[in-house]
Amino acid sequence: MASPLSPPGSIRRAGRNASHPMRRTSTKGPLETAEDPLAATPAPPEVARVNTEEALPQITPSKAQDALLANITRTLPPHLRFLQDPRLYHQIAKDDVPAAFLQSTSKPSSTTPLTDLLGHGHFRQAAEVALRELLQASIDDAQRILQLLYCRLACLTLISRPDVAADEALPLLDFITSNASGVSEAVSLIPWSLRILLVRLQSIAAQDGGRRAIMALYGLAGEARANIRDARSEGDEDARSIWASRLFDLGLRVSDTLVEMGELETATRHLETLVGGSQDEVLIRKVLLRLRTGDVITARRHFEELSQPDNRAVYGALLSSFDADVTDAVMSWRSLSQLSSHEVAAQNEAVFLLYSGRIDEALHILETLVEKGLVFYTLLFNLSTMHELCSDNAESKKQDIAAKLASRAGQSSSTAWERSVVELKL
Repeated sequence: MASPLSPPGSIRRAGRNASHPMRRTSTKGPLETAEDPLAATPAPPEVARVNTEEALPQITPSKAQDALLANITRTLPPHLRFLQDPRLYHQIAKDDVPAAFLQSTSKPSSTTPLTDLLGHGHFRQAAEVALRELLQASIDDAQRILQLLYCRLACLTLISRPDVAADEALPLLDFITSNASGVSEAVSLIPWSLRILLVRLQSIAAQDGGRRAIMALYGLAGEARANIRDARSEGDEDARSIWASRLFDLGLRVSDTLVEMGELETATRHLETLVGGSQDEVLIRKVLLRLRTGDVITARRHFEELSQPDNRAVYGALLSSFDADVTDAVMSWRSLSQLSSHEVAAQNEAVFLLYSGRIDEALHILETLVEKGLVFYTLLFNLSTMHELCSDNAESKKQDIAAKLASRAGQSSSTAWERSVVELKL
């Protein structure tokens, strides 16, 4: 069953075991509240949180980011010109793609612009085009080169190839974590979104259980706090708001990383230190953490503190799933799906129908979601599993699902057009 907005689980690790020294400032802890410069300020705008499958690589920086980069040179410094070395990058294997997608007439042409590929969920092709444009870009447009690198790495992650992304990110990670000359200049050019992604990919490559990721996130948080202080002293409220939002987001990422490490109690204590930002984001994680440890009573207490009606509806239904009555859980998810056309709620209703022995109803719900084009990883995996449970011809039915999805044109940037053999259990 999918838990909405749950901290993402560990994803496939790269086979290469690399070690990179991670510099950090000597600070008490940039996420602790004792020296928190945000404590007496208004809460920054809510930071959007999306899962990796639905994340869209952002090619055009926001106006606020442009303001922060206004005085930065646009020429790629010599130290970063290795990014245009084609030997650093890999061909993307297609052995994890069902044949229906490779042979589909809905597959985009080789001349489709990058923005169109991203806008219609063609992330594999977008990764290829981003690399081609990166290698051909002028060295005088550093911002474009780095944005294309971010697009390439993000798209690789979205097609479940974080191992390849981590390997391609290693040269840049090696450089920015070294003591080589020009590191400070290079880091100042790298967009924030790319720096966050590099931290994630570094944790995959390091295979150290997440410790390096925690250190890197704390290092970025220290930088964010320094920029908040500078923005305050200069009276720049826009910059202060940007860095405050980033600091809060880093705090949430630390919590998520601790969960991946299995440090659930540490993650819970860490969440208690976060101030500013959307407190519903913090409370949601507290609810999920307590449910994961079996402490339903405390989870309900945190749930009662949620302020957003949508959050209360979703997590109220989730809490009902932990009660003994399966029928009540079915009704809770059904009520939510009918009220808001929430596809995850409909899927969870189907899961509980399966638990209650009503497999035909469960199959109908999942197949209806696929017909509507509302597809995501757990939906396809659960539907394939149900076909295996109740059909002697499950393989053919799963191939039919792949063919149906491949025959459609890409619909939106929030849903990947191409699906994998793992999702469909082929």
